[in-house]
Amino acid sequence: MATLLDVTTTPAPDRNYRRDGVHGRLVHELGRRVIDGRYPIGDALPTETALVDQLGSGRSAIREAVKVLTAKGLVKARTKVGTVVQPESCWHLLDPDVLAWRYQNDPSDKQLEDLGGVRVAFEPEAARLAAGATDRGGIAAIQREYLLMEQTIDDPDEFIGHDLAFHAAIVHTGGNQLLEQLSALMSAAFAAARQVHTRNVRRNKRTLAGHRAVLDAIVGRRVDEAAELMRVLVTGAQHDIRRDLRSRPRGDAHARA
Repeated sequence: MATLLDVTTTPAPDRNYRRDGVHGRLVHELGRRVIDGRYPIGDALPTETALVDQLGSGRSAIREAVKVLTAKGLVKARTKVGTVVQPESCWHLLDPDVLAWRYQNDPSDKQLEDLGGVRVAFEPEAARLAAGATDRGGIAAIQREYLLMEQTIDDPDEFIGHDLAFHAAIVHTGGNQLLEQLSALMSAAFAAARQVHTRNVRRNKRTLAGHRAVLDAIVGRRVDEAAELMRVLVTGAQHDIRRDLRSRPRGDAHARA
């Protein structure tokens, strides 16, 4: 399946913590536990002894993993209290691991709403830049991913991959390296959001016309039109997510605030 990074030349910042080895696995396991609420905000983490028993690892590895979480803003040592889980406002939300932990496993309504706001804020400008770009070398990638979206419309997983790559190709074509790195950094979050609203084949078929309109405006160098059409497209996706969240049964784990 295509991914957002398949069509970008600027890689995501290389700050993801390694996943191999005992230490890497501990960092990711403890990070997920903090973010999914198994270790609630304001509570102290279990003691080193308890974590050793729970996770089957040595004290030194536990201690080093907690240091990594502290650097990411998830926890903080407090005298006579222990290592306390910090409020979400203290987390380094653009840290690649924190992004992945938040969005790959049961993102909350608020987290999805925040992500939708980010897309509305920067994707129309990315489309504007792509339409006005002097270097037209990236247009072929946008066209290719659109055609692959058409071809995989009945396969949600494949469609999601090409949808992500379509938007990434637009960012890349615009030539703004900061936007490109932001897009690459947010790729895990964008993919998770697509799983909420892009698994409906009928809805995906309806969105194809909007994607095609954005593509045509970019190819035609209609900068204002490209930006407005992209704004409509991503705002529509945000509304789809809101409708899906409202329709979830009360008490669904995904509907947590």
